[in-house]
Amino acid sequence: MKWIVLLVFTALSFAACRTSTRMKTDNQTVTPQPDEIKLELPAANSSAVRSPQVFIYKTKGDYYNNVPVLMNNERTQIVSYPAPVDLTIGGKLRLPTRLVEGYLLDNKGIGPNVAFLSYTYEEYSKMATAPTMTELMNHIIAKYPLTTWHYCGPRADYTDLVPQLNALILKDYSQK
Repeated sequence: MKWIVLLVFTALSFAACRTSTRMKTDNQTVTPQPDEIKLELPAANSSAVRSPQVFIYKTKGDYYNNVPVLMNNERTQIVSYPAPVDLTIGGKLRLPTRLVEGYLLDNKGIGPNVAFLSYTYEEYSKMATAPTMTELMNHIIAKYPLTTWHYCGPRADYTDLVPQLNALILKDYSQK
């Protein structure tokens, strides 16, 4: 039995380490519109293991501590929301990372159809269960919070993510 487990583990390890075709690395920019936000993501990668994607963004207000949810294109329904335990990892809140020029690095898995709730990460993470859909809808404080959304490629393309993103922002996205 031990040999079978070892064999399966070894096979999975080799499959996970295979090299994949590079996705397009050109930075793509979207300026969200109140009635519709469009974002073209890179083509799907056929690799068995994909690197998480890097998105940076700016918001109209300060929603740094507010819980994000994803809405449908019409902004009439919440299509994805976190469980309270999803907001922490290793005992720390999964807040966005602050970058230069007011940009934020997504660490939670938001998208261009993000909306923010009045709940803070801290208070929501302490809830025993997620609020009902009606309660979530009633706590939306920003349905169209984004002013800027940039796709910056796969995380695997970065050796030191935050400094490299800050350099990219200053070079390509800075409002000089």
